[in-house]
Amino acid sequence: MEQYEAFNRVYDATRDALLKWLIPRVRSGADVEDLMQEIYKRLYRKMSRFGVREPEKYVFGIAKKELAKFYRHKAAKETRESPLSDQLFDEGQEPEDIVLDRELERTLWELVKTEPLKSYQAFTLYYGFSVPTDEIAKELHLSEDAVRKRLSRTRARLRAYLSEQKGD
Repeated sequence: MEQYEAFNRVYDATRDALLKWLIPRVRSGADVEDLMQEIYKRLYRKMSRFGVREPEKYVFGIAKKELAKFYRHKAAKETRESPLSDQLFDEGQEPEDIVLDRELERTLWELVKTEPLKSYQAFTLYYGFSVPTDEIAKELHLSEDAVRKRLSRTRARLRAYLSEQKGD
C-alpha cells in the first residue's frame, strides 16, 4: 500500500508539469492521453520493482523516450499506409486535392511552430485541443485578452501566408 501511495504522490506532483511539457510537442489530445498513460505505467512498474531515487526527474526521462518512440512509430506507420486510402475518396475530393490539403495543413502548422512560444502554445491549445481562452490564460499566466490577441496575430500571419500563396 505504501508503494501505491508513493506513486500517487509522484503522479500528483508531476502531472501538470508533464502535461505542459507534452501538449506543445504532440498534436492530438488523444495522443497526449496515451503518452501520459504509458509514461505513468512505466513509472509504476519501475517503482514497484526497483524503486526510483528521483521520481520527478525519472518521469521526464521516460517522457522523452516515449515521445521519441511515439514519433518513430508514427513515421513508420505513415510510410506503410497509402496516403490515398479508401476513406479519403469517400469525402468526394480528388486525390490531388487531398494531397494538397494535407501539405497545406502541414505547412501551416510548421508556420505556427515559428511563432513565439506562448503564441504557439495558445494556438495549439485553442485549435488543437479546443481549450477555452480563459483556461489557456490561466495555464500560460496571461490575461484572457492577451491570449485572444496572440490568437488573432497568429491567424493574421497565417492569412497573410495564404494570400501570398494565392498570389504566386
